[in-house]
Amino acid sequence: MARCPLCSERPAKRFCPAKNVRICPVCCGSRREVDIDCPSSCHFLQAGRAYENDQRVPEPQLAEAVQHLDKGFIYRHTPILNTVCQSIHHERIESPWLVDTDAIEVLKNLAATMKTLSSGIYYESLPESGIRGSLYRRLKGLFDEFMKPDTHGRLEETLKVSEALDILNFLTITATVNSNSRPRSRQYLDTLAEMAGEAAEQPQRSSLIVP
Repeated sequence: MARCPLCSERPAKRFCPAKNVRICPVCCGSRREVDIDCPSSCHFLQAGRAYENDQRVPEPQLAEAVQHLDKGFIYRHTPILNTVCQSIHHERIESPWLVDTDAIEVLKNLAATMKTLSSGIYYESLPESGIRGSLYRRLKGLFDEFMKPDTHGRLEETLKVSEALDILNFLTITATVNSNSRPRSRQYLDTLAEMAGEAAEQPQRSSLIVP
């Protein structure tokens, strides 16, 4: 059997669709979503994610950050949560190079902006990256609409700054729990894509891991 072209040490047993060659299982496991930009359809990537999901335990600080939210939080804000997730998914379609860390950092930037708004001294925390800037502007526009007094036709009442901050913190935590630490991870974005695909037939289903 041929040697793995990445390490030149072990037998190349797995076909890697990103590299279009066979590589060894060790390189596949250790380098996926790191220096290998894995396509979401790769079954080795999917199997690895499924295993990690079964082993994952939410970090204590993440769980603590949402403890103050009451049980009706998701129910009350489902329309907004769904709209924001759909918007992130649409941005990913338009910008296929977007990764999980981009989405997570944009949510953090928006939360930082909301914190200044709640303090009465408005300062917009803009992302430095152009890729993130595009997603930031898309989501910022959504929250501007949610918080306008004339949005009663779509929401029960105008979204308060404190509620917007809670929603952004919740989304940040959810995105973090549904991703991993690898720099090219798109696990969270792929989960949103799966949910978008299910939405037409089964709108109540969700595969997101909620802390």
